Amino acid sequence: MSKNKLILFTSLGIFVCLMVYALWRELDRNEKQIGSSISGVIRLSPGIGAGIVKTDNAHILLIDPETLQPVAINTLNPFVPPLTFHIGQEHVLGNYQLQGAYRLLVISDKDGRLGNPSSGEVMGEVSEPLPLSTEGYQYVLTKPFRQWPQELQTSSESQTQENSSSMIQGKVMVSAELKAQVSESDRIIVMLFDPKLGRPVAMKIIPQFRNNQTFSIGQAQAMPGQTLKGDYSLRIITDKDNQPFNAAPGEIVGRSSDLVPLGTKDLEFVLDQKYVR
Repeated sequence: MSKNKLILFTSLGIFVCLMVYALWRELDRNEKQIGSSISGVIRLSPGIGAGIVKTDNAHILLIDPETLQPVAINTLNPFVPPLTFHIGQEHVLGNYQLQGAYRLLVISDKDGRLGNPSSGEVMGEVSEPLPLSTEGYQYVLTKPFRQWPQELQTSSESQTQENSSSMIQGKVMVSAELKAQVSESDRIIVMLFDPKLGRPVAMKIIPQFRNNQTFSIGQAQAMPGQTLKGDYSLRIITDKDNQPFNAAPGEIVGRSSDLVPLGTKDLEFVLDQKYVR
């Protein structure tokens, strides 16, 4: 065999091995993703979807069946049902590790204020516990969203009207080094983290980025069953791909160095880091 043919066959063999290895890695990744997620289709009951427009979000929540607290959220946009979905480990809140079975809740959203009902928003029932790796689940939106499901409300305090003492207010700024990373089409995701639980207890989506954007977050944006009190870690992220818990190229984040008490006003909050998960 000539030297040129030997080089050719060697190169071809290396290429085939690399392709097989890459395919194996992708199949292994897909298998692990399926094993740690729930997937299916979101559908509408007849007569329910009249108020839905394609700019709406759909918030998909995994609920711990014992604590009845959300442990993962996946936000889909645009929301045009019927719509396929999946939610899994990549959508967890904080450092939580998914295992076992979880209940599913889907709520549509028009203004980025999770948990604050608006006209035209709809929801479904909290599902029975579904084991991870469930595929093809048919989730049906059945009614207007007027409040969190009763079983997820731990007390009437979670429905109290928002006031300045239960909010954190301020404005978002971007460090000079990172201004080129953001655009007006970015969304802003504002989250309060409980330092003991290590996960968000409130979340708000601002649909369009502006430097020096004012913001507020408080009880009205709290997760179901959460009564906000005390001090919280504040995290604000820019979002380019409608996936608040995925890190897309160009997204940036700011994290409070100290805990921020409810009732704080005129906070100047700087986004000063590239967002990496």
